[in-house]
Amino acid sequence: MGRFLILIHQVLFYTRSVVIVSVFGFFLFGAFPSSVPGQVPLNGIEANATLPKLALVPIERNQDALTPFEKTELRRLFGLGLRELARRPIRGVLGYEQEYWRNPASVYVLRPDDVSLNGHVLTVEAFRGVPGMHVTRGTGYDDFAIMRNFSGSSTEKFLAMVDGREVLQIMGGTVNATGEGVPLEILDRVEIIRGPGASIWGTNAVSGVYNVVTKSAAATQGDSVRLVLRDDGTFLGDYVHGGRAGEDAFYRIWFRDQEYAEGTLSSGLPAKDDGYFRKVGFRYDKTLSRDIDFTFAGALGKRRVDHVLDLSQRLYYDNSAGTLGATPLVPIANLPTHIPGTWPSSRASDLSMPAGFTRYEYWGEMPHDAGHLRTKLSGVSDSDLEWSLAFYAEQYKTFLGHVGHRWERKEYDIDFRANTILGDRHNIAFGLASRHMNLEVEDVVTPPWNFPVIDTIPGTTTPSSMVPTSDIPILDYGENPTKFDRFSAFFQDSYEFTDTLLLSAGAKFEESDLAGTGVQPGARLSWAVNEYNVLWSAYSRAYRTPSLVERYTKVSYARVWVPTDPADPLNPAKGFWMNQSFAGNPNNEKEETDAFEIGWRSQPWVDFTVELSLYHYDTTNAIFSGPPIYEAHDVKTSGGEFTFDYSPFHYWTLKGGASRTISKKEGVETNNFPKTLANFSSHIRLRDDLTFTQNFYYAAERTIPSAYNPQFIPAHLRMDLGFIWRPDESLEIGLFGRDLLDPHHPENMYQDLELEPARVERSLLLSITKRF
Repeated sequence: MGRFLILIHQVLFYTRSVVIVSVFGFFLFGAFPSSVPGQVPLNGIEANATLPKLALVPIERNQDALTPFEKTELRRLFGLGLRELARRPIRGVLGYEQEYWRNPASVYVLRPDDVSLNGHVLTVEAFRGVPGMHVTRGTGYDDFAIMRNFSGSSTEKFLAMVDGREVLQIMGGTVNATGEGVPLEILDRVEIIRGPGASIWGTNAVSGVYNVVTKSAAATQGDSVRLVLRDDGTFLGDYVHGGRAGEDAFYRIWFRDQEYAEGTLSSGLPAKDDGYFRKVGFRYDKTLSRDIDFTFAGALGKRRVDHVLDLSQRLYYDNSAGTLGATPLVPIANLPTHIPGTWPSSRASDLSMPAGFTRYEYWGEMPHDAGHLRTKLSGVSDSDLEWSLAFYAEQYKTFLGHVGHRWERKEYDIDFRANTILGDRHNIAFGLASRHMNLEVEDVVTPPWNFPVIDTIPGTTTPSSMVPTSDIPILDYGENPTKFDRFSAFFQDSYEFTDTLLLSAGAKFEESDLAGTGVQPGARLSWAVNEYNVLWSAYSRAYRTPSLVERYTKVSYARVWVPTDPADPLNPAKGFWMNQSFAGNPNNEKEETDAFEIGWRSQPWVDFTVELSLYHYDTTNAIFSGPPIYEAHDVKTSGGEFTFDYSPFHYWTLKGGASRTISKKEGVETNNFPKTLANFSSHIRLRDDLTFTQNFYYAAERTIPSAYNPQFIPAHLRMDLGFIWRPDESLEIGLFGRDLLDPHHPENMYQDLELEPARVERSLLLSITKRF
């Protein structure tokens, strides 16, 4: 009891100190430390490890002594089972598995404890704890994750994968993080590479890469249930069952049900974002021989939600004659007699609308169905060639009912990768891949837009025909290509000149119907200065393929009433509607980024790790979406990330970081991405079975860009607190308070589709995990 009271006193004392230091650090752009008791991050330690600490002052060691990096790795291995030992290295950017601390890149690894111990429902939410990543909440079913981004929008400029399968949606250039989620019980890790990884991973690996790696079926034997309930009624339930299917063969099946409670918009109006998502998956693993393993896996998901289209600023009156003052275009709300009969009723709101505008919105169903299959053979040859051959098949169907845009995508991939050692210091990695994609696209006119209108040449006011039509959808893909093929190959050559100096160079070659022919080279250097410090540097060239909407789709975003009788210009019977649109640019083949990075990784003793990464991007043809055109610009981005992992006592761990980013578009500084991000986490083990957690997340101010309704998002500091009880390995119960510093705040919305952000509200969360 006395020790418990002493710990409580220390908790209160250090909590106060941490908050003071954290707030002070925010203003000085400091970094926040953190770590999680019981987890095994590659740059941290287990909280209950008892190996002796090293002295703070470096001491001379004999040739066979272990460095602090190696001691940390050894400490982690002591706590692992035999099946887990093989999964400690990460693949990173060299094409073969290597210890985290030797990777010449800004690498971060998330583990299941980073999700459960920090009170997150989904894995994507845990990205808030990764310096350089900006995670925001839109509606109740949308989480946006952006990495070192300069566009500040929902368009992703990084490559997202699940078990090596690319999950970036080619139509809109986004990632459905919810739809691609997996149960926490089967999650092994998420490998996050901040910075281009195109020489290995290829197109779209511009600002970074993340790969969700799931556990083998053998590692998930038995049954487990995870239930998460938020006080607003949002619910998530996961069930995982694993079993044996014969000698050297294992299987698992899993189910997920997620129910979304309706949220509230910033104005106080209902967000109409309730719905559900359900998913089922399986995996089968078998050892075919001593050197060959076989995996067969897949999943099928179904989501049913609604989404909104803002109509408030879509109708205008052509006031070029000056009838209604000097403004050339006047919002039609000033002339209610001109509003079409198909237009929905106005919606009352406390939101301060721009002068002359009345709030109009249209909701449409947004069903989403997706499934995939994955087959993989992997092994090691007699000549020590490690190889894998994977096949992927995927079908994705969705209907954006609010804009009348439906598409179905069928995709087939084959991917071969291998690496081998040539001598004691030489490693080469290489691979070949091919993809075939087929789309079916259908665009329909939604009810509000179903009235006669004169169409125009996109980007102009010149009529394309003087015959009115009611058949102009908001999005029109037209007769543009629907079949796309891609072939790629990569080669990476890594050589260790000494025990401390590693140089790696390589390139990815691609021939694509979308991006043409291109080469994405990269070179990386890693130098272990001594047993405590590693320096690395890198150069990469990376491409991003514009989305199909950006490249091929005509967007009709507004309509203008044109009066025809100068003597009676306000007569709603004397005039016509004219469509306003802009088209994608088929000549936008690819964005090109030249990236320069340097980094420092230090572990002066086992319980303390610090990292610093600096980068500069020079991007040409960067796409910024939004009316009246998808614009391509030259952008220069510079920034840095600082991470910190420290365990001052065996029962207390700290972990955190901060990032700073400055982007200039055509020489003008942008404000659509937070210039400063920071996170800090403190985990204190009050007893062997009880942990108290504190998490802080800070994002600087930014503005969500829009052609007519930009949204200023103020800086905000989020605090989460929680208790986690683990009486044994089979049970975990967590109780968390989230966003405790304010009742609600805005974070994100779809630009030019939604009128205002939803509230991210203070909430309580209960999490229960039981293994049988």
